[in-house]
Amino acid sequence: MSKTTTANLVCLLAVLLVMSPLLASDQYRSHLNTTRLVNPGPAQTIHRSATPPVQLPMQIETILLVDDDGGPNNGGTYLDIQSYFANALTGAGHTYDDFVVDWSITSPPQDGPTATEMAEYDCVIWFTGETWGYYGVDVLTAVDETNLATYLDGGGTLFLNAQDYLYASYPSAGPFSAGQFPYDYLGISSASQDAFDPPVTVQGAAGGYAEGLSYTCLNPYPSATLWSDQLTPMDHALLNADGGSNACAAQYDGTTFYTAFSTCGVEGLVDGTHLVSAYVDAVLTGFGEAGVILSEEPTVVTGYLLDQNFPNPFNPTTDIKYQLPASGIVTLTVYNAMGQEVATLIDQNQNPGAYRVSWNANNLPTGIYFYQLQVNDFQDVRRMMLLK
Repeated sequence: MSKTTTANLVCLLAVLLVMSPLLASDQYRSHLNTTRLVNPGPAQTIHRSATPPVQLPMQIETILLVDDDGGPNNGGTYLDIQSYFANALTGAGHTYDDFVVDWSITSPPQDGPTATEMAEYDCVIWFTGETWGYYGVDVLTAVDETNLATYLDGGGTLFLNAQDYLYASYPSAGPFSAGQFPYDYLGISSASQDAFDPPVTVQGAAGGYAEGLSYTCLNPYPSATLWSDQLTPMDHALLNADGGSNACAAQYDGTTFYTAFSTCGVEGLVDGTHLVSAYVDAVLTGFGEAGVILSEEPTVVTGYLLDQNFPNPFNPTTDIKYQLPASGIVTLTVYNAMGQEVATLIDQNQNPGAYRVSWNANNLPTGIYFYQLQVNDFQDVRRMMLLK
């Protein structure tokens, strides 16, 4: 294998940083030749599966952004909040398609995308803004719930930002039960409506997709408030309000689908120590990690795979998984945004199998990093974010 010069490697990684939105797609994943810039550090912790499983990662590459906020863009009169979501997605390096719900007809309220339309996408991000039932059930219609259930049963992922969905469709609040969409698909056992008006701050719940992230909340609405509910998740909290353990957002592993539901939407979060784009990216990355399916029976790994690290963003430890269908000299290397090698995690011969490497970046500053796997004729590189 020929080696590039150090200057070429720096330039190449700089191009990768500029083109980071394309790194989420295997179609555009770049392949680098490695030049050793520093000596390998101490050996890292390596775990090898005794019976290597096949890993089928659910890469979140195609996203449908459902604009259901009733703003002028939709033919309604509510505040248009589409830009909050568009900016967060773009800032995190994601591309998406728009679906604008038609609000020019209010009786009956118009439905969102069909299950067939959503099935074309890995993830649906749906936001409703300050809509709360003024025109009837104008947050999620019964048809919307049915379509979303069908989409999720087919293996989809949903990130729902809807502060008044429970108020409009389930005004009694309290406990939910099997057969109701919040219970079956959002993993909510009960809710206390309008508990926060709005939260002053929100924090990523420990062990959740957004762990380690925190944000100040501001009300974006000129004639309303950012009402947020207190939720009782059956699975796991996503965001807690005001420094406590009261959840205003939840995440749910439905076995065949994954959802995140927030009553404090992206439109209420403010860039600070952590960017709002990091929160959106953390949820989508969490869906990707949750979507890794491990076979229950021992089987032979048939292809190379470099998985997305998890958690991501991380502080200061993260796991990197990969699989090998054949033996070979494996190098797993980490570079900073300037193209400088900062860690050599693996540099040894390995047998076919599935591997997990735990990396501690405690001695490195906050920033974007790239990790590269090379073995035989296979090369792959992915991006990760360290947030301290």
